[in-house]
Formats: sequence, structure tokens, C-alpha cells
Amino acid sequence: MWLTAGVVALAVLIIGVVCFFNKKDIVREGGEPIITYSTDTPDDSRENADNYNWRGGVEDPKKIIMPSIGVDSFIQQVGVDQNDEVAVPNNVHLAGWYVESARPGRQGLSIIDGHVNGRTAEGVFRNLEKLVKDDEVGIEFGNGEIKNFKVIETHRAKVDEAASILFSQKPKVYSQLNLITCVGEFDRETRRYQERLIVYTELIQ
Repeated sequence: MWLTAGVVALAVLIIGVVCFFNKKDIVREGGEPIITYSTDTPDDSRENADNYNWRGGVEDPKKIIMPSIGVDSFIQQVGVDQNDEVAVPNNVHLAGWYVESARPGRQGLSIIDGHVNGRTAEGVFRNLEKLVKDDEVGIEFGNGEIKNFKVIETHRAKVDEAASILFSQKPKVYSQLNLITCVGEFDRETRRYQERLIVYTELIQ
């Protein structure tokens, strides 16, 4: 199963930013701002992440919890940045829900991205490679509800191959959540990692 043709076409353009991100946030009145810019100097402060002022709605994903790799972090909302690429959180300790994807737990495909590291600190998805089949991923929502997912597959791909993997959903999975971060060698000229790690998870019924 795939997203709409328009979204898939856009995915080919937007995969490259999953490490770095510059523009201005879209701030919805009374809600969580949508990150729509990319900077190569994301905040490394753990204190700022732990004290993040989350302002999403009751049905929005608020936190991602992965006990097996020690993750319990707030989730920002991310859109498409100035380069027509998916933006990532402005703090390396936060995850980002791509707002053009489904809300986690609903029918369809959800996407959450995160940094593997920053300039001086490891990122929220630093240990994503350690997830194995059947490990659980919890998503807490604004109303306190938690929906649990389990890992079904992991994929490691070159940047130019990653979009088709990230934006694909397994045919028999009702509600799929894909997680993505950077892996592989870091290219100092382009200031980007050469590969992406994508983890497929499905809602536990």
C-alpha cells in the first residue's frame, strides 16, 4: 500500500533532510507549532527537551516511548521545509511527527523522524538500530492515551533509495508507524549522512 501519488512524488524530494534542517515555523493559534525550516545547528540541550512546552491537541501524538532503547521523548510536529524536504525537530532529543502522514494508530501510514546525534550530544534515535522484531514503541497522545506498536521490519538504505521505503505501507497492516533516522558515514562536504535507517512498526490490536 502507498500514499497518494502526489505524496509519493513529494517524498522523493523530501527524504534528504532527516538529519538537518531553516525557514519559519507555522504557528497555529493555540496549538503546537509545525516545524517548517531546517538548520544545521539544532539545539543539543537535554534540559530544554525535558522541559519542552508541548501544546498539541488531545488527539495529537505527544511522546514516543521505547523502553528497550531508553527513549521517552516529546514529539514536535514537522512539515515540509524550505528545500521541499521533511523537516526534523529543532532539538536533537525530540522526535518529529510528519503532519502530512496519518496520526499514529489511525488507518494508514504514520511517520516519525529524529536525529541520530547533534554537534555535542547523541540524538533521540541514536539507538534506533538496536530495535529488533517485536520490540514495542509507545505513542502517548495529548489526552494521556497510549497506543502501542511492535517492530515488524527494519531497513537500511542509501539516501536516494530511502523515500520509497519510508513512504510505503505493508498491504495487510491497518495502522503502520515508520521511524527514520540517519546512519552510515557522515559526508563532511554535504554535512549529511549517506544512509537512512527505517523501522516499520504496526499497531498492536
